[in-house]
Amino acid sequence: MIRRRTPDVEQNFYIAYADMAFTMVLVMTLIAVLVVLYGRIGWDDIQYKQAQAQIQREVISAYARTKLRAPYVNKGRNDPPGAQRWVFNQKNLFLPGTAQLTQESRRTLLAFAGVVREHDQQWRRLRIEGHTKPPRRGEPDNWQLSAARAEMVTRIFSGAGHIPAYKMAIAGRAGQNPIFKGSQSGNERVEILIEYTNPKK
Repeated sequence: MIRRRTPDVEQNFYIAYADMAFTMVLVMTLIAVLVVLYGRIGWDDIQYKQAQAQIQREVISAYARTKLRAPYVNKGRNDPPGAQRWVFNQKNLFLPGTAQLTQESRRTLLAFAGVVREHDQQWRRLRIEGHTKPPRRGEPDNWQLSAARAEMVTRIFSGAGHIPAYKMAIAGRAGQNPIFKGSQSGNERVEILIEYTNPKK
């Protein structure tokens, strides 16, 4: 007669169930954390949308009335939540290779300044960045020209534009952040970053 061999240690199914339950709880917790983080990132942008849309509409309307070339909105890679980046092409503002304003540039800048000044309670700072085209191999970056152009725009805004100087910051980016490949003139521009205030505060 053959006897069945009895295991020395019986399996405890409760341990397996407990392990599975713990794993499920861990997975659900991880999913909940990811949902909260994703929602937080999305909410940081959503809560500023109304103010951004209002200023965008009014900027477009202001330039339509004056028949000037309007700037356009471009999202920067490292912009903080709630920021709105406006791009002014160099041809609309400066003579080639200089920080000297063109005949229409003053009107172009003041049209924009008038809109943001009317909504100064909705933003906390304007960051004005000058950009030049990337240098060719062996050429230095044109830091001075990019900074000079940003400074010139700031002077127009704080002077005839009546925007307080303490609410503005300037930066010269040279050719470090091109939006077009190669050394194209389209990379010569001034970008104005509107940093909106938190609606909850």
